[in-house]
Amino acid sequence: MRVIVLPVCQVELHPHVLLKYDFQINSSSIKSPDVNKSNPSKNAHAQEFYLTPYCSLILSSGSIHTVCEIIKNSIVLRQLFNIQTEDEANLENKIDFKEHGRFIAFGPETDICICALLIPHISSLELNYINQIDPPISRQNSKINYAHSQSHSSNKEKISVERDTVHLWISLNDLCHKSIHIDLILKQPGILSKLSQIDSWAQSYHENTHQSVAKTNIDTSLQLIKARARTLVWDIMEIKNEILYPHPVHGRIPNFRNNPNCSTNLAQLEEFQRARVIEICPSLAQEHLRLFSLYQGKVVLTPAPSIDDAICYKLDPTFLRNHDLARAATKSGAAALGTIINLTAIGNLHVDIFVVASVIVNPISGARLGKGKGYGDIEYAMMHQLGACNDRTLVVTTVHESQLLNDLPASVMTEHDLPVNVIITPKRIIYTNNTFTRPHAINWNDIDTETMLNLPVLKEFKRIQKAI
Repeated sequence: MRVIVLPVCQVELHPHVLLKYDFQINSSSIKSPDVNKSNPSKNAHAQEFYLTPYCSLILSSGSIHTVCEIIKNSIVLRQLFNIQTEDEANLENKIDFKEHGRFIAFGPETDICICALLIPHISSLELNYINQIDPPISRQNSKINYAHSQSHSSNKEKISVERDTVHLWISLNDLCHKSIHIDLILKQPGILSKLSQIDSWAQSYHENTHQSVAKTNIDTSLQLIKARARTLVWDIMEIKNEILYPHPVHGRIPNFRNNPNCSTNLAQLEEFQRARVIEICPSLAQEHLRLFSLYQGKVVLTPAPSIDDAICYKLDPTFLRNHDLARAATKSGAAALGTIINLTAIGNLHVDIFVVASVIVNPISGARLGKGKGYGDIEYAMMHQLGACNDRTLVVTTVHESQLLNDLPASVMTEHDLPVNVIITPKRIIYTNNTFTRPHAINWNDIDTETMLNLPVLKEFKRIQKAI
């Protein structure tokens, strides 16, 4: 008989459980005789990574003692339950199973019981940086070797980032609807149906005790929180081999595998079907979406950052030959085949859908982080000031499932950051509960010299605004 330990907390008013990726399991599995030594990249892509709970055989001393041992032997769970060395002798009382715990047993077809334990929320950005060196605040552009097995540790020539495990807060609702890639432990008969009981129990506990929902509280600067979040997502995607190219993904918008599926999912939206004009970011991960939109007869706008008085290129499939559409969807093709739209002309268009690039996004609140330059936020703010975007414009981002972080704190968003209404992944469509305000104007205090040089249109935009 085995016991699963599920820490449970409230994130954005929704019950979540703590699960983990254990990359050491996959590192040992690739040493099997079936490995294709002639094509190691194929082996890496063939690996499967699953979220798994803490689980152990029940000791002869009982299930409660087993749970205590699991918690005692994990640095992450010790942090989560605030276990000090002096607490170990009386751990059962410290955890308070009677008040905050619930055991759920199953029938004879499943050799598992679940121990759910209610706790205050501690951010995954804190849990995943226990005994980890904090990332630099600026973008990481160095070549990085992603080693999660000891066999790679002898490589002294490259910077090595090792993550044996990654812990994430996962929505119980997503688990029950099988939106998450879980391991065989959680797929056993009856387990997912029991998770709905934990969801109801957690909700009623907070309602009956009038306990306030714990907010993310990290005693670090906002810039470090953002750097931790980005680096965590970049690390996960590199380790799981979810990036097509270029590598390393650090410092970039991830060009993730299966991104064409996002186009198919976006096409299901009524807003897309009705849309005439769509603004799409120029990142590689959205290249297929630009092509797909052109084939669907949409007018596609894409940024024109290097032209002094131009805000974007306009690609109208009515005036493009079919064999030119694939080229038009690329950065260079947009510049060659698109019509330059300057600042004074953009107000004649209305953008129905604005697709912004993201490194990380909160699927509940709609908070998002780009790669740190703020270009998407600036572009939206300019278009809003010039009348091309308004509150009827649907803001969408397309990302991989690994770019979702349910407890990305609201504090990462300012009035000049662009939140999203809809998230499209290769697997699903997510409608966020966005309550953030969109940027309605450029905050010139946030615009540094580097940004002015990289976006020369800002100089002309500032001149026009002063003249109004």
